[in-house]
Amino acid sequence: MSAVKVAVGSENPVKVNAVRECFSAFFKNVEVLPVRADSSVPSQPRNSETARGAINRAREAISKAGADYGVGIEGGLMELDGRKYFTGFCAIVDRLGNVSTDTSGWFECPAGIMADIDAGEELGDITMRLTGIKDIKTRQGAIGIWTRGAIDRKALYAHGLYMCLVPYLNRELYGLKKPLA
Repeated sequence: MSAVKVAVGSENPVKVNAVRECFSAFFKNVEVLPVRADSSVPSQPRNSETARGAINRAREAISKAGADYGVGIEGGLMELDGRKYFTGFCAIVDRLGNVSTDTSGWFECPAGIMADIDAGEELGDITMRLTGIKDIKTRQGAIGIWTRGAIDRKALYAHGLYMCLVPYLNRELYGLKKPLA
């Protein structure tokens, strides 16, 4: 049986490993291909920019790799009822043209860093500066720090990816095109 090829629009090991975990839960033989992909949104996207960035990464990844699926994950700031939250927006596209989107869990943005976010800084860079932990974006992420290790960045993204896979696991219910062979 040939491997299901999944191109990830990132070379970040946290994102690649989250994709590997989720697809391996449903497919016996999975080949995950990290692909450098541009989100074409600001480095700290907000609201719909976050979704657009994930979709852009997924489409570029599948196009570059010629894979069965392309996956994009974009961390961003969402606003709801006057409050601000961070989430990982996920997009999965397949070679048939189907697109699924969803998010990881959301966590509220601390008021103490909002000025830095508004000034254009990324959450990961702010967290590195505050904690002194280098490469936090390729490790536990801000959520790992703030939950004291209970949830890390990979687990947060995996949550969103599992949700994003729901339409592919229930194609008829969601009206997706015929399953891949």
